[in-house]
Amino acid sequence: MTRITFYLLVPFLMVQLSQAQTSQLQKLVQEALKNNPGLQARSSMVKAREARVPSQGALPDPMITFGLMNLPLNTFVFDQEPMTGKQLAFSQAIPFPGKLGLKEKMAEQDARLAQFQFEDVRLKLIFQVKQTYFDLNYIDRALEVTQKNQEILKNFIEVAQTKYSVGKGIQQDVLKAQVEFAKFYDKIITLKDKREGINARLNALLNRSANTPFPDTEALLYKPVKVEFDSLMNIALKNNPILNGYATRVQKSDFKNRLAKKNYMPDFNVMVAYTQRDVLSSGMGGIDYVSGIIGLKIPLYFWKKQRKDVESSYYEKESNTQALENIRNTVLSRLSDAYQSMEKEAELIDLYQTTIIPQSSQALNSAISSYQTDKVDFLTLLNNLMVLFNYEKEYYRILSGYYKDIAQLEYLTGSTLTN
Repeated sequence: MTRITFYLLVPFLMVQLSQAQTSQLQKLVQEALKNNPGLQARSSMVKAREARVPSQGALPDPMITFGLMNLPLNTFVFDQEPMTGKQLAFSQAIPFPGKLGLKEKMAEQDARLAQFQFEDVRLKLIFQVKQTYFDLNYIDRALEVTQKNQEILKNFIEVAQTKYSVGKGIQQDVLKAQVEFAKFYDKIITLKDKREGINARLNALLNRSANTPFPDTEALLYKPVKVEFDSLMNIALKNNPILNGYATRVQKSDFKNRLAKKNYMPDFNVMVAYTQRDVLSSGMGGIDYVSGIIGLKIPLYFWKKQRKDVESSYYEKESNTQALENIRNTVLSRLSDAYQSMEKEAELIDLYQTTIIPQSSQALNSAISSYQTDKVDFLTLLNNLMVLFNYEKEYYRILSGYYKDIAQLEYLTGSTLTN
C-alpha cells in the first residue's frame, strides 16, 4: 500500500516543470535552415533572378558584318569595277527610350518576388519543424503519462490480489485491473508507432536519413503570450511574404502594362559601314567610303499585336490586384483562427493546471484512502485513475496545440512571439 501512496502523492509533472530549458528546438530549426534542400533551391533561385537584372536594362548586342560589294561574276577581281569593294559594318538596335528601364524594373520585381518566395519557404520550414516537434513532444509526454499510470495500476493489481487472497476482495477486481493493465500496453505500442512516423517527418525536414532516431523531447513550459490581435494583424500585413509577393506581382504587371503601351513607339537601328576599294587596273578609283543608316521598326500591325498586349497586361494587373485582396483576406482569416484557438487553449491550460488536474489527483488520493479502509470499491478506485490519466494526456495535447498555434501565428506574421 505504501508504494501506491508514493506514486500518487508525487505532484503532477506539469505543475513543477523545470525552469531550465535548453535550445533543442532552436537547434533543430537551425539545422533545417542549413540543410533543407527545398530552401537551398529557393536561395539559388533568388541569386539567379538577381543576376538577371542588369542584362534586362542593357542594349541588345551589336552586330558586326563583313561583306563583298559588287564583285563581278565574270572575273571575280576587285580592280575591275569602280563600285567593287570590301565592306565592314557595325549595327546597333536601340529600343525606344524608357523600354529598357521598364524591362529592368520588371526583372527587379522578379528578383523581389523570388526573395519573398524564399522567405515564405523559410518561415514555412520553421513552422513545419515546430509543428512536428510539438507533435513529437505530445507523444513523448503521453508515453510518460501512460507508463507512469501503468506502474500505478500495477500496484493496484498487487493490492487487489492481496485483498482477494485474504478474503476482502473479489476476483473480478483483479481481472478488471489486469485487462486495463494490458490496454496500457496497447496504448504504448500505438504511441510508439505514431512517434516513428513523426520522427520520419522530422528527418525529412532536416534532410536526415529517414530512420535516424530522435531523442526524447524536452518537457514544455507553459508561457502565456500577451499580444493583441490588432498588433498581429498589422505585423502580418507588413511582413507576410506571401502578401508582399502578390504586391510585387501587382507592381510588375503595372510595369508590364506601361511597357506594352511604349511598344506603340518605334525602336531604332543604327548602322555604320566602311567600304574599302582597290585601285582599278586602269589606274582610276581606289577611294574608300563610309555609309550610315538609321532604321525604324514600325508597329504596322498594332491592332493585332501592341493593342492586344496592352489589353492583356491590363487584365493581368487586374487579376493580380484581386488575387492580392483574396490572399490578404485568407491570411487574416487564418491569423484570426490561430489567435482564437491559442486564446482558448491558454484558458484550458490554466483550467487544467489550477483546477482539473489537482482536483482529479485529490479525488484519486481520496479514493485510495477510502479503498484502504473498504469505504469504496475497486472499480471506483480504477475509474478515478483512468479519469486522471485521460486528463493528463489531454493537458499535454492542449499544450502541444497551444504552441502549434503560436508557431502558426509566427509563420503568418513573420515574427517571433516566444522562445
